[in-house]
Amino acid sequence: MANLSTELRVPYATPGETYAASIVLPGLGIVFVLLRLYTRFLQKNKFGVDDWLLLPALVGDDNIIEVILFTRSPGIHLKAIAYPTPFEGNLSPEEKMSYVDPKMSIMSKIQYAFMPQMILAFGFIKLSVTFLYRRLFVTGRGTLFDWATKISSFVVILWTLAFFFGFVFSCGTHFSAAWGSLKNDAMYCGAALDLDNAFVVSDLITDIVIICLPLPVIWHLHMTTGRKLMVTGILATGAISIVAAIIKVIVSFEITNAGLNTHVDPDLTVTTILYWSMIEAGLAIIAACLPTLRFLFSKISLDSIVNSVRSALSLESLHSQRSRRYISHSEGSYTNIVPGNPSASQMPMVNVTGSTGSSQAGEKDAAQITESGIYVTSQISQHESMV
Repeated sequence: MANLSTELRVPYATPGETYAASIVLPGLGIVFVLLRLYTRFLQKNKFGVDDWLLLPALVGDDNIIEVILFTRSPGIHLKAIAYPTPFEGNLSPEEKMSYVDPKMSIMSKIQYAFMPQMILAFGFIKLSVTFLYRRLFVTGRGTLFDWATKISSFVVILWTLAFFFGFVFSCGTHFSAAWGSLKNDAMYCGAALDLDNAFVVSDLITDIVIICLPLPVIWHLHMTTGRKLMVTGILATGAISIVAAIIKVIVSFEITNAGLNTHVDPDLTVTTILYWSMIEAGLAIIAACLPTLRFLFSKISLDSIVNSVRSALSLESLHSQRSRRYISHSEGSYTNIVPGNPSASQMPMVNVTGSTGSSQAGEKDAAQITESGIYVTSQISQHESMV
């Protein structure tokens, strides 16, 4: 058998890579969405539709963890995903068409549960970005960009619903055929590959359209070219997820051209598509939050870090000064103010006797101590009045 890692134009996803993508990216998505909401709070801005839409996208993305791993579905734990397809060499062609391998069945169930959730996640992310554009650039109803974003939102909603129900009913009402034998798959799920191709291509096209949507508005603003480039770069961070979408297109069409026979490994190929889908969703959530987080990141500069360090050093120096002054006053002279009352007589005094200069020096010291936050002025006044 040929080396499975080189049978596709892209490497097959390994178990470690699949683990990492299903845990790290959803975790980063949670962090970035929380930072986005925290930034809105700092800006004292109301949460908008663009913010709320990321929450169901995040839920759909995080549910993939349970689908891929072994908590509810055995997944990688039983080597049903990210491992080569089990080979049954003792079966006749007729028997292979009716045979249902347990691990392949698990793989098919994972794919069946995975794709509808991923489609919903993609749809909510696209809508969130579109509504972010409306928040930033729509100045009034009836403008060209107002209509452009409304039409884009409508198209994304139709796209999400169409492919969601398309995958759920990819085998009609014979749902078990999706994870059954090859015979049942060919009988009830014949259009599945065409549906896959249509999904990955339309997903890539809608991503490109949404990323390019605000560019005409940005470049017609009265700003310097450098600032236009900066705004364009911030809003175009979603392009990082397009790489994953392109790889999905390549793999999907290679499956169609090869017929998913000897050229490729079925389980590893499906795992690779799921792997790049997770990368696309995770990077898209992060990219959707980056424009909002610019306000937060701008507050975290080198100067702010240096000032924080200086403040900490100043506080430490102030504490040491207080300690030295307290020790010096404790070592000063004592006088009996109330005879027979040790608790009242053993009180530290600032030396205010002597010449006027020394008295003024004592008052200066008292003022400095007061400014440092140590309350001794009343004690000093009491001693001065009794001397």
